[in-house]
Amino acid sequence: MLSSDYSLSEDQPKKKRVRKKWFVIALCIVVVSCVIITNLPVVASFLDKSKEPDFSVYKTFVGQTIENDFGRLTLNEVMMDDNQILLNATFEPVEDLDFDNQVFFIPQVLVNGQNFTVRNGGQTIAQTDSIYTIYNSVKMSELPQNEKLKLEIRYNDWNWEKPIDKPWVFKIEALQEQLLEDRIIFSVDKAITLNDGQVIKVEKVVSTPISTTIYFQSTQSLQESIAFNILSESGKTWRYDSSYPLNEEHTQWGIRFDALYLKDNMYELIPVETGDRDKELGPAIKIGEK
Repeated sequence: MLSSDYSLSEDQPKKKRVRKKWFVIALCIVVVSCVIITNLPVVASFLDKSKEPDFSVYKTFVGQTIENDFGRLTLNEVMMDDNQILLNATFEPVEDLDFDNQVFFIPQVLVNGQNFTVRNGGQTIAQTDSIYTIYNSVKMSELPQNEKLKLEIRYNDWNWEKPIDKPWVFKIEALQEQLLEDRIIFSVDKAITLNDGQVIKVEKVVSTPISTTIYFQSTQSLQESIAFNILSESGKTWRYDSSYPLNEEHTQWGIRFDALYLKDNMYELIPVETGDRDKELGPAIKIGEK
């Protein structure tokens, strides 16, 4: 479980808050209708500069402060990833505000005036009794491929239950030129039949220095996604960190692997059960080229 200084908020279909174990990996990630964040390997390094590689080329440094009746919120950094935006902010509550690491601010993010959000989650970390780091992961169904994006970030919700009358609103331009240059796209477009007869189609795999995502669609609605393992030619296996639906019908999904950058030529995607990641559900799919 998380220590008393670390709390995680997730908005799932029933808006249940979940606390999960904090995984410390040298990398940084970040999550219209549903919202979530699961394992947070990227959060650790996004906040702990001593543990992260140099991701400055993928970040937009903001440093803008806005004040309202709740206190001062400073948006420190925004980092772009494949269909994902990571936010790092500092909150200084007013003296009489009942605030601790169990309180979460979940922002609404518009990209070029549009709402692409499919999942959104947050982490509140106490730095002192009066200073908190607010971390958010906003996952998108898609993102415009422009090198520069106009973002409107509205911190207007307190634990999904209490609207903030005078929200903190930041309007910035975020750069993703280097991310678009460094990402690797494996075009797959391959359908397989699982052991239970269900047919799924893996459309593509997108890998960046921050994360790798498998995009697939199913012939029927899935209330819970299947999982995938990724196997390298050398025999190394990676297990997924989070999954999230990309449409309301739950027939299109993203399967994300944090802190994984696929730079080799060949890999295998192995469908497995979410509860038993060693139980294969169907044939493997080879991606890449010799």
